Amino acid sequence: MTNSTTPQATTHTTNPSSAFDVELAQLTRNNFVEARHRGRLILLNPDGDVQLALGDIHEPFYLRSAAKPLQAIGSMKAGAPLRGSQVAIACGSHRGTFEQMRAVQDVLTQGSTETNPLTPANLALKPSYPSDSQAYKAMIQANLARTPLAHPCSGKHAAFLWACTAKLERGELEAGSQNWTLHNYLDPAHPLQQVITEEIEAFTGEPVAAIGVDGCGAPVHAVSLAGAARAYSTLGSAIRNLGADARASTVATAMVDYPELIQAPGSPDTVLSEELDAIVKGGAEGVLCIGLRSGASVVVKMSDGSHRAMYAVALRALQAGGYLSAEECERLLALVIRPVTGGYVDGKPVVVGELRVHEELFTREDSTPGAPEENAQEED
Repeated sequence: MTNSTTPQATTHTTNPSSAFDVELAQLTRNNFVEARHRGRLILLNPDGDVQLALGDIHEPFYLRSAAKPLQAIGSMKAGAPLRGSQVAIACGSHRGTFEQMRAVQDVLTQGSTETNPLTPANLALKPSYPSDSQAYKAMIQANLARTPLAHPCSGKHAAFLWACTAKLERGELEAGSQNWTLHNYLDPAHPLQQVITEEIEAFTGEPVAAIGVDGCGAPVHAVSLAGAARAYSTLGSAIRNLGADARASTVATAMVDYPELIQAPGSPDTVLSEELDAIVKGGAEGVLCIGLRSGASVVVKMSDGSHRAMYAVALRALQAGGYLSAEECERLLALVIRPVTGGYVDGKPVVVGELRVHEELFTREDSTPGAPEENAQEED
């Protein structure tokens, strides 16, 4: 597996107090600090060395939805032959657009067998309406009922089920295949979840520190920021790379080929994936992981669980590392960061404040700029 055996470099930090976290950003309103956002950050260069570290990069945190690309790889290893949009929706935290729900249904349809047909009822998810406003309005107007397909994690769950039906179809040809039952596919002791845990450990290069229950009911794994960054370095460098781990390349390439399925058109993960041609995946409680095609990666964990500052912090870190120009960073920030406004003048909101990232934390005398993304590996 690409980068899986890269030794962990000595951590460098601009914070001499070795604090658990640092203040990464402030929100100001009329030049008055209204909110402070503390967190932790790691930036790896394409060689897998730590280029920047703020806070404790070894203390584990739950990956939440940022684990989905690795969970999809586990589902594929277990036997789910996901391809294209099926892979992307398995990695997504979607908003329930009709395109997204159709992609989930496609996974269920393709994963169905004569003895184990799959329907939305097999998804161990609460039926809901889409968070996408257009899909929601259309379903209400058509008097359609809530559906598990609209759940943000339905693609991941559908891939889980396909892995199970694929194993069950093996029957007597494969010992233990009868244990891949559908009713308990979220049990951490289920063979599918054990395969997924093994894949997460392989890609992060470290043992999983803890396994909890995610908001969707699936197992959620705790790893260090360093481990998460190693995993996303591997994923980023696998984009359209025939020399990379086959499943990693399939997942990474699908995520950048179908960014609209990863979150939603206009949303930060989708926009940055489109603009950077990179793996971009956020997770609940202030988690953000980005893997670039060059093999560089950045992982942010906000201590307050807020998403407000994490995209700005990650982009500024990539700029400081030499992976984005100042102009490109400003352009991307304008696409994904909501301005601080107060009132309307001439029908337009008035900007009265800003989100300020503490960029001075990203400057080190021994900092080595990373290779610009235009030097990333060309498509094979």
